[in-house]
This record gives sequence, C-alpha cells and structure tokens, in this order.
Amino acid sequence: MKPTPRTTHPAQLSPAIALTQLLSENPHLPALYWDIRLDGELNGHLWVDDSRAASAAYRAALGIDYVLTTPYSLRGVPVVGESMRTVWRDVPVHLSFRSLAAAYEPALAVAA
Repeated sequence: MKPTPRTTHPAQLSPAIALTQLLSENPHLPALYWDIRLDGELNGHLWVDDSRAASAAYRAALGIDYVLTTPYSLRGVPVVGESMRTVWRDVPVHLSFRSLAAAYEPALAVAA
C-alpha cells in the first residue's frame, strides 16, 4: 500500500507564521479564537460581554486606526460589533469583536 501524499496549503503557511510572531512578540494580547481561511486571510474573533480592552490591545499591536462599529440586536439583546482589517507581515488580517451594548453605555453617557 502506498502512503497517501500529504496535501499542503502554502497559502496558510504565512498566516500561521504571522500569528506565531504576533503572539510571541506581544505576549500581553488577550486570547482570541483564530482561524486561517483557505485564501490565507488570518481571522481573529472574540464575542464576550465586554471586548473593548481586547479590541484596543489588538488595535495598538497591529497599528489599526479604522474600526467599523455596528450596533445591532441578537435575539433581542443589544450588541455592538467591531470589525477591523489590516495587513501585517504581508498577511491580510481581519478581527471582529462583539460586546453587549450595555458595556458601551457608561462611555456613551460620559461622551454626551
């Protein structure tokens, strides 16, 4: 019986290396759920009650200055989503954070 040839995914190697470098160089970053798309995009996700500190940490580490913030309702619960994209070490990166809208209300009240 011949061994099955290994299928490699070269488009996924660069994002895997970039993720390793990002987390090695920034050990303070909070844990995210990570995945690598077949096209080589690195995706990080965090859906918790209040993801603002995690979002800020990744924005600082990756030099992201534009964040798309979207309020919406999920099963009747007000939520705020943050989505951001950048290219880091030649790898496209997409990060998404979701928080309960209640986490933003004190900050919104102070800003008003």
